[in-house]
Amino acid sequence: MIVMKNVTKRFGDGAPAVDDLTLEVPDGITVALVGPSGCGKTTTMRMINRLIEPTSGEIVVGGRDVRKADPVQLRRHIGYVIQQVGLFPHMTIAQNIASVPKLLGWDAARIDARNRELMDLVGLDSAMLERYPRQLSGGQRQRVGVARALAADPPVLLMDEPFGAIDPIARLRLQNEFRQILARVRKTVVLVTHDIDEAVRLGDRIAIMRDGRIVQYDTPDTILSRPVDAFVEHFVGADRALKRLTLFNVADAMERGGADASLPHVDADADLRDALSAIIAAKAESAAVVDGAGTVIGTISRDRIMSI
Repeated sequence: MIVMKNVTKRFGDGAPAVDDLTLEVPDGITVALVGPSGCGKTTTMRMINRLIEPTSGEIVVGGRDVRKADPVQLRRHIGYVIQQVGLFPHMTIAQNIASVPKLLGWDAARIDARNRELMDLVGLDSAMLERYPRQLSGGQRQRVGVARALAADPPVLLMDEPFGAIDPIARLRLQNEFRQILARVRKTVVLVTHDIDEAVRLGDRIAIMRDGRIVQYDTPDTILSRPVDAFVEHFVGADRALKRLTLFNVADAMERGGADASLPHVDADADLRDALSAIIAAKAESAAVVDGAGTVIGTISRDRIMSI
């Protein structure tokens, strides 16, 4: 668990970048910090691993006051992923991933086994371990960055705009794959993003920030359906009802049983926003739901989607 109590950060004599902030991140969930530029979200995250020192307040990670911990040792037990990846260009992928385990004194066999395990986890061929960062695509480098952050199996993972430099198609794919990774390796994650769609897609909870304070901290469903004020309502966008549909899968809302095969088809694991789009594009009232093998297993209607 991460607990921040009455945390303030001032740079010089100006207004505080983070102002008396209190936030609790329960064990094993992902919290997305989101808000406009200058709202204090990145400063908030960087105070957790003391890349930025708080001016006042208390920050506790796993029951330990981070301000009393050695900052170098602290960071070795907190994974960190940044937008530009930050891989060492003169080191192979294997050496990059192994950087923290090596500092922790792991032996070569254990490091090699962990490298291969992580390459499989992030969907990369272990043959790439001997390559250098310049020989990988942007998306591949970002996967390696995630692998490096997970190398020593830290309980906490901090992510600063991790997919911001990737093209939209690759970004969506990486976001979906990251969700699958988190389903297999339980971590407490703090994610900084400026993209409310990314926050909704990845966050179990979302903290919307403004002027160094948290305006609303809640589940994606609650924030999209019940924003606390006009600022949050404007920030999440006029299409918040459509964004909310991305939180639900077709399989959870469909009517099981046979369906007209001539209807447009949607995958059972698609979200309801995509299903509604397919139905509207086909000028239909419903769609046939198919499983991974392409077998029709049910029906999803426009009315059913609109009732969610």
